[in-house]
Amino acid sequence: MCGINGVFHYRGGVADLALIERQASLMRHRGPDDHGLWSDGDVAFGHRRLSIVDLSPGGHQPMANEDGSVWVTYNGELYDWPDVRPGLEARGHRFRGHSDTEAVLHFYEDHDLDLFRSLRGMFAFGLFDRARRRLVLGRDRFGVKPLFYHDDGRRIAFASELKALMLDPSVPREVDEQSVADYLTFQYVPGPRTIWRGVRKLPPAHALIADAHGVRLQRYWAMPTEEDPGLPVGELRERLRALLAESVRIRLLSDVPLGAFLSGGIDSSAVVAMMARASSEPIKTFTIGFEEEDFSELEHARAVARHLGTDHHELIVRPRALELLPRLVWHMDEPLADASMIPSFYVAEMARRDVTVALSGDGGDETHGGYETYRWARRYQSMDVLPRPLREAMALPARLLAADHPLGRKLARLPMPIVDRHLHVESYFQPREMKDVLAPEMRSRLRHYDPSAAMRGIHWAASRSSELSGLLHLDAQTYMIDDVLVKVDRCSMMNSLEVREPMLDHKMLEFVARIPLQYKVRGDVGKWLLRESVSDLLPPGILARGKQGFGVPLEHWFGNGFSTLAKEVLFDARPRWRGWFDPRGVERLVHDQELRDERRTRQIWALMCLEVWFQTYVDRPREALDGWARSVPGLAVPA
Repeated sequence: MCGINGVFHYRGGVADLALIERQASLMRHRGPDDHGLWSDGDVAFGHRRLSIVDLSPGGHQPMANEDGSVWVTYNGELYDWPDVRPGLEARGHRFRGHSDTEAVLHFYEDHDLDLFRSLRGMFAFGLFDRARRRLVLGRDRFGVKPLFYHDDGRRIAFASELKALMLDPSVPREVDEQSVADYLTFQYVPGPRTIWRGVRKLPPAHALIADAHGVRLQRYWAMPTEEDPGLPVGELRERLRALLAESVRIRLLSDVPLGAFLSGGIDSSAVVAMMARASSEPIKTFTIGFEEEDFSELEHARAVARHLGTDHHELIVRPRALELLPRLVWHMDEPLADASMIPSFYVAEMARRDVTVALSGDGGDETHGGYETYRWARRYQSMDVLPRPLREAMALPARLLAADHPLGRKLARLPMPIVDRHLHVESYFQPREMKDVLAPEMRSRLRHYDPSAAMRGIHWAASRSSELSGLLHLDAQTYMIDDVLVKVDRCSMMNSLEVREPMLDHKMLEFVARIPLQYKVRGDVGKWLLRESVSDLLPPGILARGKQGFGVPLEHWFGNGFSTLAKEVLFDARPRWRGWFDPRGVERLVHDQELRDERRTRQIWALMCLEVWFQTYVDRPREALDGWARSVPGLAVPA
């Protein structure tokens, strides 16, 4: 894993190498082992290296091909690298070491922009073709690795992290108000927009090409959206097991110590079981728990660890974890209200003491139907046989109840289309609730903006087999990419730890996406076929467990310092003079809070994370960003 950045003046200009070096230095946590720079007039690349495969100088970046005609700054892993190298050598390519970065260069030489078909893994890179004076940016199929860019019509600037990109004085620092509305609705900023106007995320499974003719985006892969009902369930089960075993096996490639996150859920347990079968040594496993038993999965993880004979490590997270908030906000780059970033940080920090690479079960819920919301959607769907006017009449009492009243929320969903129900369940602030906390001027500017419109479009395009199947695809393209994988990437990389997701191997998912929904969600059991495929490898109690999730007991912590912290952050003078929020609405939200009121607590947490983000990235001048990082414990960057 690495941090990458660069610039290309495709309409003419000279690259500022000193700025490129400063940006790369700010991402030192992504690559503490080595660093490099390269420039050629109108183009410059920076690189910070976390050495995983090929620890020798042969893996130094930025890297060129044999004759120096193509250069790359690359972040990622190609997991089938040992299998594809002989073919590249047979075509006459020479290798200076055994880094997979060289494969990217040679695939480009052989296939030009079709190189992505040959890349199996997670990656983000900038590649420059000197003969064509062409920049190619690429991002993996599920956006496991981040890549941000700014195009001003004459130059492209890019980086693994927004904070590095924002050091560039030509990149605008104007907050996108619509992105704020997106964040308050979904707890994250959906791509391809970012929190900054004019700065974009390169979409997953896309390439950006910039040359003298301009800039264009090109999609190179899409997850199937049509189910294939043709295979018998026994064959589905065996093929899924074989694909998962292969996906795990190829992710064990490493020249540094390797382990796994283990929650005791079916996804991580299945991954660890496959690791144990492929390894002659006990697998190192790492688990986070809470003192609140309703949230803790320690016992389940211990059961799996005992069953598989792993070298198991665990840690209990306590309320003082809230002290992490400034560091977490800094590393998230954009506002993110997913409180599970707290245990995600701690499990990564714990794992890094023993390993440099960890496998996880991320991606299993969205692709195999693990979330309880899919079962809720099916139950609501049974009401759709009733005429819509009748369902609208049944929903009328919801108007008499507060926007956050549990019964009112359930009744309000009755006449909704399936995707709107799903988004209603998932949202942090409903439109009525958002109006209560936004300042009048902000409400006026956003009155015609609907954060859910883009989500509906994604769902519609993915609903060829059924609207319910389309929900899984929607979550995989939005929540998983811009929340789950962002959280995992930032929390692992702030600890210089590489995390690999076997559940997101694209060859496996091209098969999984076609599995009929009836084999994923069967009755009240999610991930049914996945459970069946590993039923002989895990304890029966683990196979029978429902989805718990990586939840955080914020509502339990509310009376243990969280309330004080919320008031300190949200009643500060800065949010008042900023003018984005209505102080009276925010005060009502905080003062009306009752202990263990989970929904309202999470709304307060979302506002807190947003305000700390404002104080970190907006209130400070641009030139102070890397200086501020040096002043905060755990954020040290080189001078």
